[in-house]
Amino acid sequence: MRVRLLVLVLGAGLLLGGTPALASPTTTQAREREAQDLLRAATRAGRDLTYTGTQVVATWRGPDSGSARAQVHHDPVAGSTLDTDAPLAATAALDPRLLALLAAAYDLQVSGPGRCTGRAARVVTASRPDGTVAGRFWLDQRSGLLLRREVFDATGERLRSSEFVDLAVSAAGAAGPGPLAGGAVALPQASALRALREDGWRVPRTLPGGFRLFDTALATPRPGKHVLHLAYSDGLSTVSLFAQRGRLGTAPVAGFTAETVGARPVWMRHEAPERVVWAGGGQVWTLVSDAPPATVRDAVASLPGDAAPHDGVGDGMGERVRARLARGLGRLGGMLNPFR
Repeated sequence: MRVRLLVLVLGAGLLLGGTPALASPTTTQAREREAQDLLRAATRAGRDLTYTGTQVVATWRGPDSGSARAQVHHDPVAGSTLDTDAPLAATAALDPRLLALLAAAYDLQVSGPGRCTGRAARVVTASRPDGTVAGRFWLDQRSGLLLRREVFDATGERLRSSEFVDLAVSAAGAAGPGPLAGGAVALPQASALRALREDGWRVPRTLPGGFRLFDTALATPRPGKHVLHLAYSDGLSTVSLFAQRGRLGTAPVAGFTAETVGARPVWMRHEAPERVVWAGGGQVWTLVSDAPPATVRDAVASLPGDAAPHDGVGDGMGERVRARLARGLGRLGGMLNPFR
């Protein structure tokens, strides 16, 4: 059943005469800093504390809505382990690379107290420039851990949520504000992007919807066959884009349906994460994303695309490759989570 979130809009900030009270730049900046400090503290807590719990991950995409449970264990040395088959299972560890993207794309503020899994929490809200809520974070008041996260589309419909339903924390000292260990967060260097482009790869810095490139990787699964992975995010959702040189034949991709996006034929799989396969510019593209469906289509339309598929089987995309792709896409979702 499709779940609808009823949003109660409070009329706070109105003067007695009915004129909106505008917050001063100083007040706005202070609220932004407070929210960012809490999120940075959650990043450190998710990395440095030992915790175990059960997390429920849910998605709402019409008939493809669903939920899954994950047993999560984290310690600072071994990292996080997840006992689940769900491709979108989250953990309580925020990715520090995406905090800057989140702050650039959305207005952040502490919207009030809350509770999750029996723990007192502070709620940070991420809002779009038009004032609509894009996401909410419940942060444990005692340990600083991320307890719950919700993401909404532009109409106010809930897209995803992840929540601890039970949680045990060891060494739960307060995670106060301050710099993250390791200094500045590393994003792709201009020289590395230039080298990829000179080698013939298409590497956009941005995708529609405010998505910015935050990670790249070039793998060679077998001699002479390279796969480029480009990761984009707006701080709430993620687009993983894979490219390999070759052509895509006309044979169906198992588990996908044939559709058209931006005047080019594509193969799509409508579930969480959404997956799209198509050919363009001498490459086969695979996009895997937990972003809203409209954002996924806009991203596909912005990238190279052939007007019609090639006849027969193309180089680098034969039957065995397509079979591996169909089996492997379920595992690619694990690369999507920006909060792991």
